[in-house]
Amino acid sequence: MTALILTGAGLNALLGLALLMLWRQAPQHLYVRYWGWSWILLSGALALGLGLLPDQDGSMFHKLMVGTSAALAMGSMALRTGGARIYRRLSWKRQVWLPIFLLLMGSLMGLAELDHRYAVLAASIYLAVGAWQCAWWLGRGGNSGERFVAMCFVTAGFAHILTPVFDPLGRSAVPHIAGLFVQTTLSLGLMFLSVARAHKEARQQAERFSQLAEHSLQGLLVVQNHKLVYGNPAAKSIYGVTDADLAVSRNLLTRLVPPDQQEAIRERNRLVMSDPKARIEWEGGRMTMDGRQIYVRGLSSHIQWDGQPAELMVMIDDSSRQIAVDALLRQAMHDELTDLPNRNFAVERLRQLTRTGSAPFALISADLDRFQLVNENLGHEVGDALLRAVAKRLSLELPVEATLARLGEDQFLVLLEGVAEPQAVQSQVELLLDLLHSPFAVEGAELYVHMSVGVALFPRDGLDGANLLRAADAAMHRAKARAGTAFVFFEPSMKGDSRARLEAEQALGRAIAEQQFVLEYQPKFLAHSRELCGFEALVRWQRPDWGRVSPVDFVPAAERTGQINALGGLILDMAMRQLREWQDLHGRLLSLAVNVSPLQFEDGAFASGLLGELKARGLPATCLEIEITETAAIAHLDQVMPQLRLLRAAGVLCALDDFGTGQSSLTMLRNLPISAMKLDRSMIAPLPEAGASAVVKVTCALGQALSLDIVAEGVETEEQAAAAEQLGCTQLQGYLLGRPLSAEQAGALLADWAAQTEVQAQAQARADSMPTQPPSV
Repeated sequence: MTALILTGAGLNALLGLALLMLWRQAPQHLYVRYWGWSWILLSGALALGLGLLPDQDGSMFHKLMVGTSAALAMGSMALRTGGARIYRRLSWKRQVWLPIFLLLMGSLMGLAELDHRYAVLAASIYLAVGAWQCAWWLGRGGNSGERFVAMCFVTAGFAHILTPVFDPLGRSAVPHIAGLFVQTTLSLGLMFLSVARAHKEARQQAERFSQLAEHSLQGLLVVQNHKLVYGNPAAKSIYGVTDADLAVSRNLLTRLVPPDQQEAIRERNRLVMSDPKARIEWEGGRMTMDGRQIYVRGLSSHIQWDGQPAELMVMIDDSSRQIAVDALLRQAMHDELTDLPNRNFAVERLRQLTRTGSAPFALISADLDRFQLVNENLGHEVGDALLRAVAKRLSLELPVEATLARLGEDQFLVLLEGVAEPQAVQSQVELLLDLLHSPFAVEGAELYVHMSVGVALFPRDGLDGANLLRAADAAMHRAKARAGTAFVFFEPSMKGDSRARLEAEQALGRAIAEQQFVLEYQPKFLAHSRELCGFEALVRWQRPDWGRVSPVDFVPAAERTGQINALGGLILDMAMRQLREWQDLHGRLLSLAVNVSPLQFEDGAFASGLLGELKARGLPATCLEIEITETAAIAHLDQVMPQLRLLRAAGVLCALDDFGTGQSSLTMLRNLPISAMKLDRSMIAPLPEAGASAVVKVTCALGQALSLDIVAEGVETEEQAAAAEQLGCTQLQGYLLGRPLSAEQAGALLADWAAQTEVQAQAQARADSMPTQPPSV
């Protein structure tokens, strides 16, 4: 009997091993592993608890055998029920089930201590109940195979129950033979269930992936041996390929891929075939079967197809996005108004052309002169039309090697690739300027256009695009300063001038805030008597670590940067503080002339504010003289005239500075509320030449007719002074009579004048007070 029990136990163990080997083929089916170990543990329980267990003698060996067989039996039962629950996808919580099986195991060991027969009976009941519970879980709502296995579990439960019925110690041959048959049948049924479920899941997974591939918006192509072997509907739609095309696809790839990309396709296929982990992203233009051009982005990877390596391509038709990208790139690189390349394009092209070892070329910066006048007088629509007309003419007429771009507003850029000799570049620039000789027909009008052109050469004038642009712009601005159409080649000195101008502009704001300016005072004298009659305030910038900066350098910078109001206000404040100090010291004042920028008159409250300051400081209006240049007065007449009238009505003197350099008309001079005009030094320097004397004489006669003081500026020799006096100038100013003085020196000169005036006044008073002597008879 023992041999029969051990044989049955061995067969159970073999069946368990078969289940474990089946599980290794599909490790995701955890219930197969549970059932395999359950069978192995059950075989051990049968062998130890029934086949090899000695008679009950109370020894430790007997107790050890009983405990081990009880643990194996309950472990088998736990794994069997756990496998059934997992198969049915029910929860299997060890913290719930483990205490139950430990309790059952303990009860078996306790019953074995009392009587071995009680333990066999209890174990049979426990195993039967476990088998029937598995039958309930598997059979309820199951298919035919699952119901068959459930019946096997039911039968196995009865076999467990019958074991102690035939023999209280469970050693009867009949239940063991029946149990062995049932257990074998159950094992085969479990194997069948496992294989059936594995096949079902594999089939379902294949169907899922097939549906995913068939319904995917991404195209899937499989290439094997340079032949298309599979294409999902999305891929077929992308390329316009049919199943019939795939059937004869030997030359299909060459038809869908442009010739210039076929070598890259073959190289990518080689890399994917040689590396199972390869994942290569790609994108590019493709052709459809009907000849349309599309843009595709994809990912190539290595797969096994029918047991052979193949390339899987996952792709999307990205044509719409690429069209949008191309449109955005064109928008970013082209000027919408003229359809020319823009600054971004020019900068990128310059970056390419200035790479190490690149060929020399020329860069031309061209700016339309006085284009703003077109916008202001004819409107921006006409200005835009003019820019389009200029761009069109230049694009059509410039040579092929010239790339024309619009940098912005009225500035154009020309890249002359392969042209670097100055003479050749000059010929191209002259051609460019010649294209503007004939007028442009715009909006029913004929408009003439002039350009100022600056030229920079690579690599002579700069090794990168940014420096070349700055050089060409610097040369263009130098050309713009010349009259009429002009072109200028860049020179290194321009870079210094430009940098100095930039540094001055950047430092000017700090200089105004820290009041780094001083005033010098150049005296003015009456003609003939050479008596002191006033001063002109000359501003100087005392720049730290730099020295004195001439107003010729920083006043234009202040006007360009919009800081002229702050600077002009500071100068007037310094002048009025000095006047107040002289008034307190000497009790008498002479007029002090201060140059005012026409931009200051754009502030409608300038004149009223200035008069308020004079009143607040207790200064007479006649002590201040405002000087404005002739050119500025003409250019800003509308802003200047009302404010000059307000100042003149209050008693402030007003002078027209640098007369003779502008284009004043007699009518304008008659209408300007001025008290003096200052003849520019260019009119005084040639004196006493006959031609120059005639001009000065006529000008003085004009000033006298308008009751104006005429001041001769720049008097440096006695001959000039005598000629100016003789021709009608009423005041003299220049190095001959007095250089610019510091505040202390000017104060001392003013004190001497005040003292002399006082002496003269006292002498005149004494003379007036002396009694008149009657004539002697």
